Parts: sequence; C-alpha cells; structure tokens
Amino acid sequence: MLIDNKGRLFGKINLLDLVVLLGILAVAGRFAYGALTGPAATPTGQDQVIEMTLRIPAVTQWTIDAIQVGDEVYDSKSNTHMGKIVDAWWEPAIVVREMPDGIVPHESDTHFDLYVTVRGPARVSPNGVTMSGIEVKVGRTNQYKSAFWAATGTTVAFDLNPPER
Repeated sequence: MLIDNKGRLFGKINLLDLVVLLGILAVAGRFAYGALTGPAATPTGQDQVIEMTLRIPAVTQWTIDAIQVGDEVYDSKSNTHMGKIVDAWWEPAIVVREMPDGIVPHESDTHFDLYVTVRGPARVSPNGVTMSGIEVKVGRTNQYKSAFWAATGTTVAFDLNPPER
C-alpha cells in the first residue's frame, strides 16, 4: 500500500512533512546556486563626453528666445542633469492645411522646429547610451527643462566623438 491509514507514504513518511522538506530544499538550492555561480556579468561601458541633438517641434518665438547656448539641461521627470546647450538653431515648422484640392504642407509663420545640441557626460556601452543614468536613443522622446524653459524633444542625432568646444 502506497499511503497507509495515518497518511504516511510507505508507512514511514508523513506527506505534509515531505512537502515542507522539499520546499525548504528548493529554496536552499536556489540560494546555493546563486552563490556558486556568482554575479551575472554586466556589460561594461565607457564614460565619455557626447553631444546629443534634440528636435523640439512647433515651438513659438517665446521658447526660442528663452533657450540660450550655455543653459544647463535637466530631465524634467527626475531633475537629473543632462548637460549644457552648445548649439541651437531653428527652422519654420511645416504644418498641413486642408484645402479644396487636398492636404497641403505649409511653412508656419508663428511656429518653429527648434534643434538643440546638448553636450554632457555619458556612458556608452553595447546596450546603448545613458546620460546621468537616463537612457537616450535616436527617436526617443523625453521631457527636458532648464531654469527658464521646458519642452518635449526627440533625440535625432548623437556625436560620440564631439570636437572640443
């Protein structure tokens, strides 16, 4: 008989005790495995200064006037320092208008696409680029701010070996 009338396996081992014992062995085995294999290898990165170009679309003249070369740039969500503005330029924003003959792109007289180059410390690794712990990638949109402005910008370019400024 596999289980007797007292609930013991082969008349010797209580089933509840067996389940508890197997659970303890599983937990101990997990910790032993972690201790024996050591920490997982993390990808190494190289600390260096990079330049990141942001596109801030459809801003007004007020935003353009507020942004200055030399402004310190921060991530709006975490207030983490990203770097310093080393270049800024703008071009008229392209807006689309619905006309009787279809949708027509048109240069705006009041809104501009602003491009800002931020220079700052970064860690470059095979997994990507982080500036002060914030992952930055071409095409990623993030919220940025300085002492006098805030905007949402999309990273459009990196220079991993920028010239000295």
